[in-house]
Amino acid sequence: MPKEIVTKTGEAFWFREYTLPPLQNDEVRIQVTFAAPKHGTELKAITGSVFDRKRWDKTLRIFLPKEEPTSPPTERTIGNMVVGTVIEVGANVERWKVGDQVFGYGPVREIHQAKETHWHALGTLSPSDAVCTDPAHVAFVAVRDGNIRVGDDVAIFGLGAIGQMAVQVARVAGAHAVFGVDPLAIRRDCAELYGAKATFDPTVCDVGLAIKQATNGCGVDVSVETSGSASALHEAIRCLRQCGTVVHVPWGPQNATDLHLDEEFHLNRPTIVGSQAWEGWGNPDRSYPLWTPQRAFETTIELFRRKLLSGAGVVNPILSFADAPSTLAELFHHPEQTIKVGIQF
Repeated sequence: MPKEIVTKTGEAFWFREYTLPPLQNDEVRIQVTFAAPKHGTELKAITGSVFDRKRWDKTLRIFLPKEEPTSPPTERTIGNMVVGTVIEVGANVERWKVGDQVFGYGPVREIHQAKETHWHALGTLSPSDAVCTDPAHVAFVAVRDGNIRVGDDVAIFGLGAIGQMAVQVARVAGAHAVFGVDPLAIRRDCAELYGAKATFDPTVCDVGLAIKQATNGCGVDVSVETSGSASALHEAIRCLRQCGTVVHVPWGPQNATDLHLDEEFHLNRPTIVGSQAWEGWGNPDRSYPLWTPQRAFETTIELFRRKLLSGAGVVNPILSFADAPSTLAELFHHPEQTIKVGIQF
């Protein structure tokens, strides 16, 4: 039987066997060759999110008190995107044939099965490119939500996978100078490799002041916050020009002690924009109907195909599937040597 990687609390990971249902006429089965989890989002889901404390009312679009008690942790799969080879197709499948290389969303497991429309052609993309299309899609929407244009100065806070791709997408959009902020050297180095003019370690310098000084005292036009840190959001506000824009991407911060809206926020009158690429929350693209989540994702893939974006170096480290369970717990909670984890089968 095929195996997948599961966890309960993120403290330990292990293999679990699973059974695939009979292949339907419109489905494709693939043998996975490469996969990647989504560190920040998955860690938030594993260790606790607002949904553990409250319930989301879809009609009112508001969180309300949760009446039922929180359930104890159960086994859950991990993973965000997979790359693989088609090994079987349903009777009515026309898009794919056995041997085709494809990629799409899914947990880390040896064999996947889904409708033929679920998969995208790998083509000239590397496996690292393919698994970076998801964070790049989030970054693409964030750059558009911030209305980043030719000549703008931009700061990216948090240089995980989404932040790395935001550096690249901002450069593609025509940003004049892109600055990166992250406490981890491996992430700052990667951002500079992909065009960040300068990067800053927030643990050793006054980031807001440093970015102001790097822009001749003016500040950036747009800052993009991807880390979920209250202090990062505060500095993203501090480093702006007057009436600039902050694009806030992540869940959080849950604890906003380090966010001070009685300081630069009040005097410099910035705009804070919430950015969300996933269509599951029911929000239209800000340029709807001209732009939809599908168009944004397909455009992101095309940027990789045109070599304007790259996952090389962003997927780091790469683990073997056999060794992944024993290493993932350390990487999930101690990301000092991590940008985006890849798993090679």
